[in-house]
Amino acid sequence: MESAQPVGEGTTPDGRGPSEHDCDRILYSDELRRLGGVTQVVAVGEMPLFHTRLTHTLKVQQLARRMAEHLTRHNSPAKLEAVGGIDIGAAEAAGLAHDLGHPPFGHVGETALRQECEAGSSLDGFEGNAQTFRILTKLSRRGAETQFGLDLSPKTLAGVIKYPWLRSGSHESDRKWNAYPTEGQIFDDVRASLGLEPEGRTIEACIMDWADDITYAVHDLEDFIRSGRVPIVALATDDVERAQFVARATERLKKKHPVDWDLVAQNFSDVLTTMFAQFQKHEGTADDLDKLRSVSSKLIDNYVSAIDIAPGLDPLHILPEVRGEVELFKQLTWHYVIHDPALATMQVGQERIVHELFSDLLSWLDDAEKDKTEFRLPKRLWDMYVRTATEPGHDRYSGRVARQRRSVADYIASLTETQAVDLHGRLRGSGAHSVTDPWLRY
Repeated sequence: MESAQPVGEGTTPDGRGPSEHDCDRILYSDELRRLGGVTQVVAVGEMPLFHTRLTHTLKVQQLARRMAEHLTRHNSPAKLEAVGGIDIGAAEAAGLAHDLGHPPFGHVGETALRQECEAGSSLDGFEGNAQTFRILTKLSRRGAETQFGLDLSPKTLAGVIKYPWLRSGSHESDRKWNAYPTEGQIFDDVRASLGLEPEGRTIEACIMDWADDITYAVHDLEDFIRSGRVPIVALATDDVERAQFVARATERLKKKHPVDWDLVAQNFSDVLTTMFAQFQKHEGTADDLDKLRSVSSKLIDNYVSAIDIAPGLDPLHILPEVRGEVELFKQLTWHYVIHDPALATMQVGQERIVHELFSDLLSWLDDAEKDKTEFRLPKRLWDMYVRTATEPGHDRYSGRVARQRRSVADYIASLTETQAVDLHGRLRGSGAHSVTDPWLRY
């Protein structure tokens, strides 16, 4: 395995098991703290009621743990053993780690970084889940005794593998994958150590994935109901509004999920009319918020109760109709918020910031290396570049250009959105900045 030390050896002196120790290491990492300054759906700081990527992550962590506990309580030892057992700590740690690789500005930033990494080099693009795996195994630091990564247990590392493949072979054209070639050996070793079949996932990874879906579907929806962006009363009481949404959403989803969408649409309509019609109107009063929280709690209870375990490539069994219902709730945010021109105009600007920041940093890094003026660069950028020459798997980089592009992508992906905007302004000579601002020194 490509790590400086064996992964997940033994337990700690205070009795914590490997996955419990993993959870604490992730919790104390700089990479987790950064997520408080990263978009979930709406830009950080726009309104205090919106989730950030950090508050979203904490809810995924909590829900993943509760689901792992639920499955452990409600299944026999033999049935649990058939799926390799459930490591509750690993499920929780995977929930806490799952979005560490999420770059500034959400999927807009991810797309821009992918385009930049693919341009002019042989790099395997940029993908948030692959970046998470790279952070956990290479970039994050936990102490002088560990040179690369957080030294996590195989169970936790496998738990963050949502897409159990690299971008190669039959997955060459995929938009989602879970490791770059530079982490390919670690990826293979982790999976081999657990006896996973090709494209098989651990039960902990399936739990984390479902917890992420539920959190996005329910908690993010809460934000936009409270802010008035999703017309939940109209959806619950107006047959035309509801039918138009369902028709558009199911048409989009049919390409990805082969389920009985007529049945899903009926179930979804029943949920809306029974749970949300009680609102009559939603004006943000204390009573309105009480009702909204009660509905959210019931939905989560329903989706947690709908899971079971079954041996196979995906050992978490979820009824297709339930999965489809959650997908429809996720589409509410897409339909009423993400496709809105008000958000789209912001995203165009955010994408431009990432592209221009990448170009400026790449040019500066190249000049600094040639001129021996690396001391003028942001410290972390130069450190990341130096590490690409010594990290396990560095031989997979095809030359200096690839190393530079990966380092710049790693650096931008480590920034909060405020930092990205600030640095872009500095490099472009716009805005007001101070030489005493400390963050560029670290």
